[in-house]
Amino acid sequence: MSEMRERLARLYAELGQALLKPPEEQEAAIEYYRLFFNPQGTPCPLWQSVWEKEEGKPPQLFGEAHHRALGWYRRYGFEPASKNEPADHLGLLLLFYAKLLADGEPADVLEKFENEHLRWTGPFVEKLKAEARHPYFQQLAERLDENL
Repeated sequence: MSEMRERLARLYAELGQALLKPPEEQEAAIEYYRLFFNPQGTPCPLWQSVWEKEEGKPPQLFGEAHHRALGWYRRYGFEPASKNEPADHLGLLLLFYAKLLADGEPADVLEKFENEHLRWTGPFVEKLKAEARHPYFQQLAERLDENL
C-alpha cells in the first residue's frame, strides 16, 4: 500500500472513531450529545438516511441507506461492533472507507462507495462547522472539511 493511502486510511479511521463515541472530556461529551443525539432535535444527524431522504418520505433509520451500507460491509468482511447502530452512521462509513483504502481496493471501488455513501457529507460538515461550540468539534469539522 502506498504511503498516501496508508495515511488516508489512518485518518479516516480516526475520524470515524471520533464520530462513533463521545470524547472522555466532560464538556466535549456534552457537546457530542447536543450535536448528534439531542432528543429534541439534533442539529447534525450522523446518518446518511437523514440527509438523503426519499421523496415524500420522512427519514428512516435502518432503511435503504442502512441496507446498502450493510451490503458493502458484508461483501468486504467488515462487521460493525454494534447491531443497534444503523450501518449508514458516518463513523462506520468512514471506518469502512479506511478499510477499503488499507486493503488496497482499486480506485473504481473507492469511487463507487464514495458515490453511494459519502456524497452527503458536504452538507453535514457545513452544518457541523456552523453548530459546533466546543473546540474539539470545531477542529473535527475542519479536519472533515479538509479530507472529505
